[in-house]
Amino acid sequence: MKFTIITHVEHIFEDNFYLAYAPYVREMNVWLNYVDEVIIVAPLEFKKRTSIHTSYEHKNIKFIPIPKMNLLSFKSVFMSIVYTPKVSWYIFKAMRDADHIHLRCPGNIGLLGCLIQVLFPNKHKTAKYAGNWDPKSKQPLSYKIQKWILNNTILTKNCNTLVYGEWNGFSKNIRPFYCYLS
Repeated sequence: MKFTIITHVEHIFEDNFYLAYAPYVREMNVWLNYVDEVIIVAPLEFKKRTSIHTSYEHKNIKFIPIPKMNLLSFKSVFMSIVYTPKVSWYIFKAMRDADHIHLRCPGNIGLLGCLIQVLFPNKHKTAKYAGNWDPKSKQPLSYKIQKWILNNTILTKNCNTLVYGEWNGFSKNIRPFYCYLS
């Protein structure tokens, strides 16, 4: 199975390994035990590894680097607008080639992934919404849009969205996800 991950998590390439934020990579490594090939669409940074980084434990990774996108300054907003068509194209191609699509939300790349996954209603998908799913919480508009798309069974078909906590009144797409530390 070809498993495609769409994420905003910044990655590093060092000693022929892709590394990223350790808690995220450890979780992904559990999932990757069950796939033949991994495609990762994510930002690639050119910096040194720190103690917070760890590597993926998979032998067959295709990494598609994309620029970081944020809306923290006028320049970054402008650059994000410029990068959006190219990043969207890379996400589309990776999803087209996937057997299973995995979205990491919330985030700017996750928002693009949520929008583009609508074009692939027959593909199996999961989304990990690692933010606060509480419908009463105050959140940025982009987070609310991602939650709405992921909860919508017409726009998001064949998808299980993993969220922290159990919430009443949500679609069959939404599944509680708990992390147990031992």
